[in-house]
Amino acid sequence: MKRISFDFTAEWFRLILILFGGLLVGGIMFLFNSLTGFFTAFTLLIQIIIIIVFCLWYLRLIFAYITELRKKNPEKKVGIPIGWAIAGLLITLINFIVWIGLSVMMYNFPKVVFFIPTALAMVQILYLFIKSNRRNMKDWFLLLYNSFSFLYLFIWMLFDFGVDMPGVLGVFSHTITGNVMWWQLLFVNTGAFFSPTFIFPPYLLNPRYYFAQPVDEYLAEKKAQEDKIESKKQIEIAKTEETEQEKILPGERKPFFEEREKQREIDEEVKAIEKEVSRMNIDKDVQHAEYVGSSDISFSYRQIIARFDTFLRTFSLSVILILIVITPVMFAGNISMNISPAYNKLDFAQKPDMVIAVDGSVFSSYDFEGNFSYYWNTELINEIDLAKDLHATHLRYNIKSRILNNTKSKQILDSGIAMIQNQGLKVILAVSGDLFFLKKDLIDNIYKDAISLAQDYQPDYMVVYNEINGELLNNINEISTIDDWLPAIANVTNKIKSLSPSTKVVSSLLATKNGMSDLQSMLAYNTSLDVISISFYPIFFGWRFNLLKEYSVLFHQESSGEKYWIGETGMETLNYGEGAQARYLAKVLDLAAKTTELDADGVCIKSLIDNHGYTIEHGITSHMGLVYFNGKKKKSFDAVKYAAEVIFSLT
Repeated sequence: MKRISFDFTAEWFRLILILFGGLLVGGIMFLFNSLTGFFTAFTLLIQIIIIIVFCLWYLRLIFAYITELRKKNPEKKVGIPIGWAIAGLLITLINFIVWIGLSVMMYNFPKVVFFIPTALAMVQILYLFIKSNRRNMKDWFLLLYNSFSFLYLFIWMLFDFGVDMPGVLGVFSHTITGNVMWWQLLFVNTGAFFSPTFIFPPYLLNPRYYFAQPVDEYLAEKKAQEDKIESKKQIEIAKTEETEQEKILPGERKPFFEEREKQREIDEEVKAIEKEVSRMNIDKDVQHAEYVGSSDISFSYRQIIARFDTFLRTFSLSVILILIVITPVMFAGNISMNISPAYNKLDFAQKPDMVIAVDGSVFSSYDFEGNFSYYWNTELINEIDLAKDLHATHLRYNIKSRILNNTKSKQILDSGIAMIQNQGLKVILAVSGDLFFLKKDLIDNIYKDAISLAQDYQPDYMVVYNEINGELLNNINEISTIDDWLPAIANVTNKIKSLSPSTKVVSSLLATKNGMSDLQSMLAYNTSLDVISISFYPIFFGWRFNLLKEYSVLFHQESSGEKYWIGETGMETLNYGEGAQARYLAKVLDLAAKTTELDADGVCIKSLIDNHGYTIEHGITSHMGLVYFNGKKKKSFDAVKYAAEVIFSLT
């Protein structure tokens, strides 16, 4: 029987190690991040670290192209025409400036600013790849890495212009964006569901790597060339020996000594290269002469650069291999999201007293000091008009302490809330606190802000302690249980009602499996809450709807008079697509309105317009809105409007 043997130095084996190693690291980081919120808090730091790494790489390429342009020896060639060398230098410089200088502010620039340099890089990459002397398995994966980067940015750029791919193209495009989202969810940011990021720039291929000869081939070619030249010289010398001998005086054999000295230098160079190569303990792929002739940097420095290049290729390979593994799941999931019945095929129940609220952006978006957008008045008028067209009953805003502590923003908020109420819409204000690391500080802060909002605005609803088992925990670094928060909830609820008797108080839980026991505890405790809401976001194949139904059954069995809301729900169209978002929200509203299903008293959709709650001005972060940032309505706007008309008996 033939014995099975494995070559542990083979390329395929190293790719498998990269894949499983990457998944293991990602799983550990995801668990650590879920428990501590560490990477969510330091997403910007992670992005800066990656920028620094790629900065060094781009500088390396810039100097490589500069060296290629200034070389004078025609034998020293990278292997590409001078025009492509100039183009490569310019493209690398452009990508260096854009990705190193602007990517930390990516949300505040249209994505076309990043797409154009990436498109130029793809042209150069494709040329190098097609013309190169080497195309191993890793190199094909690197090309795929750049293709993912290019396509992801292309799709993201289209969303800036309010464009989504239709039909099958949409399924394929959101398989790509969904892949990136899940990669970031594992390795970088647990908020990637709601705020897409893009932290890995294009990997620009190194021409000196792709056009270099293996050292052995280079030395053999050089030796053959030298032998040919030497043979030709010997023939020429023999022919002219007699005539030249007469002209040469004693002591005038300088040409002979020059040739001998040149040969000696060549021999020393060859020996030096052979010696250095013999001491190299690195990937065989980098055991190549960088270009014909010795490099203008020492061999030891070339080894450092080669190791750095190997590290970058390993990073890129890890990303693309993980994306490939999750592609079938993402593709199947996208299909499942798009086969739910269309909104006009659903038989919505009538429920005239149901709350249908949408998250607004104007007062949920601010800068670090709590300043609202300069155009807040125009934007608020637009939000009011959209909400009324949608037949929404309430606009919701998440108010942080920095807004209330900013005198100018507080005055704007006074005017804005009055404007909304004068237009016949009702207001939900969520007390969002601010960044605190101690539980006591957060409790005190929420209590103080709740008093201010209740006294000044008497909103129809106030949300306190949003997602006790989810978002709230990201603000503190202390371990806590539901029992730690219930007395604080009761305390602030009673205070709000004493200051504004007409205001109803809401608190919420994130829909997780272990959150069921938290709901039981909340229902059993005398919190005086008017509404208990569940935050619910989709995962592929719709299996989580069963979890939402379990929450509904438990609530209606044990409730002592509170109302039941789906307090936050929505879908990122960049990750899933317009069609999937419209079908999902229609299904939620359909189930919520039926007493035989969720039997919910209210649904709050996140959000009305893209860019909700993250940055101000033109920083496009989230695509959870029913309307694109440029004002174009998505399919989901019509779906929610149609559902509201039937539920409220308007048609």
